[in-house]
Amino acid sequence: MKIAYILPIDIEKYEGVLNKVDSQVLEWINNKNEVVIYLITNNNISHLESTSLYGLYKKGKIEIIKLKQYGGLPVDLIKDWLNLDSAYRSVLNKLVTFKPDVIYARTSLYQPFYKKLGKNNNLIIEANTDTNSEYNLQKFQTIKYFLRYIYFKLTNYFFLKRVTAIAAVTNEIAALFKKKNTRVFPNSIIVDNYPKFSSKNNKKKKVVFLGSPNMPWQGIDILLLLSKKMINIDFDVIGYEGKDFEMLPNVNFHGFMNKKKYLEILEYADASIGTMALYRKNMQEACPLKVREYLACCKPVILPYKDTAFELNGYPEWVLKLPNSREGILNSVEEITSFINKCDQLVINKNDVKKYVDVSEIEKNRLQFFKEIMDKK
Repeated sequence: MKIAYILPIDIEKYEGVLNKVDSQVLEWINNKNEVVIYLITNNNISHLESTSLYGLYKKGKIEIIKLKQYGGLPVDLIKDWLNLDSAYRSVLNKLVTFKPDVIYARTSLYQPFYKKLGKNNNLIIEANTDTNSEYNLQKFQTIKYFLRYIYFKLTNYFFLKRVTAIAAVTNEIAALFKKKNTRVFPNSIIVDNYPKFSSKNNKKKKVVFLGSPNMPWQGIDILLLLSKKMINIDFDVIGYEGKDFEMLPNVNFHGFMNKKKYLEILEYADASIGTMALYRKNMQEACPLKVREYLACCKPVILPYKDTAFELNGYPEWVLKLPNSREGILNSVEEITSFINKCDQLVINKNDVKKYVDVSEIEKNRLQFFKEIMDKK
């Protein structure tokens, strides 16, 4: 089977996504499929060397399509709308030569490029979030976000019109696409690509939280309120700058870190914690990539929501599930403290983790879905 992966992305900003794409594509290739990633970016290509995709690039599995910008103006996007020669047309021309059986892409805002992608091809979109709720939540943060929300509401129908099928990461997201052929595949990673960190006998317990600014559902505000109630536990916060928040004696802000750096912090943690305010997106279920990375390093996790992998296979003792609400989390201090204090006694091995989040089984199922889509056309 020939698979084209369309990947417009900021390679400096979304390392977690690059890790996932790398693990997916490696598994597809291992299952004897021919795969090409069409990487569409305005970044300096030299940045690719420090990412997980560099191995695939060296093997000739990635074609890089560089976007042009002048003074922040998205030249190629404008040309795409005007039906002029552009980087996006270049991708379409490459696809004519490659002749893929399936085109795979992640959820995006509509532009004519996607209409053309789906015109005579099996276009399968990976749905990673409730985009409507997410954009609605952010719309008053900036003018740019407000315009993005309006644009999404006006054009998403046209984006979905040419989509053949949806690969959703949770059951909850899948339910949003009732009119499409939809299947659920939780986020996964190559567990063996991560080190196994043993439990630490820290005198003062440590918890790691990895997040991104300007995303209210990450719930950094709730985490800080929680830290005030748990003064005897240290919190390492990655992805946020300390200058933006109240300084607390048991909270250490580390700012943005690449994978190598944040794994150095994670190594010395007793436990890790997932997204803290998913309810702000009107969602109850998720499967964040950061939690897969915590688990791949054999770290116990605290989850204030339903995780798709555990909903399917059960919650082991090294996962603490909390209520998906501000009050529920803040009222669970005693339960959280007890869990963190016993983390050094929990035994987690790679094989335990693999059955929940490893790519092998999940990607075999996804490939079977691709074949079903091919057979229907």
